[in-house]
Amino acid sequence: MLRMDLSDVIRIVGKQRVHQVDEPPYVDEDVEYVSPIRGRVTITNSGRLLLVRGQVETTVSLECARCLSEFRQQLRATLDEQFSLSEVENAQYHDVAPAVVQDEENEVPSGLFDGTVINLAVLVRQAAILASPVRPLCREDCLGLCPRCGKNLNLGECRCSPAGTGRPLSAFGEFFNNDPPSRN
Repeated sequence: MLRMDLSDVIRIVGKQRVHQVDEPPYVDEDVEYVSPIRGRVTITNSGRLLLVRGQVETTVSLECARCLSEFRQQLRATLDEQFSLSEVENAQYHDVAPAVVQDEENEVPSGLFDGTVINLAVLVRQAAILASPVRPLCREDCLGLCPRCGKNLNLGECRCSPAGTGRPLSAFGEFFNNDPPSRN
């Protein structure tokens, strides 16, 4: 489970918890995990900071930037986050207890903490997005789509006429091949 209660870690300086991640594939907002998510995450209370460090591996489904076909990409994502800890007054128990707080330097992502419970799925999702290629390609030599008819050229040639297709600046070639005008 990617939700963990960290009340003991947050309370005790130097306390550390190691969590083995082994989640089945699922779809989360804009990431589709198609293989199990496996890895290891260590959460440490350093006194002023809650450190979340680790690595996870999975396979995600992506869309090729050239041909728009769906393909699978194996990812290794690194989690390296820190969150400020501060003493907060607990009105219910009339005492002061450490808690994760948001400040100018460390923005806490929405949905990450619910009191002392951390939802690691938020950090795994962010790490997977950062580990994904900016311009995903199904293969290095992907031919993309025909600009006229939209056929996936990886599946074969289209029936469009080759004249002028994909060469909008070809007229410049003729311009530069002509003799330059004479200067007087």
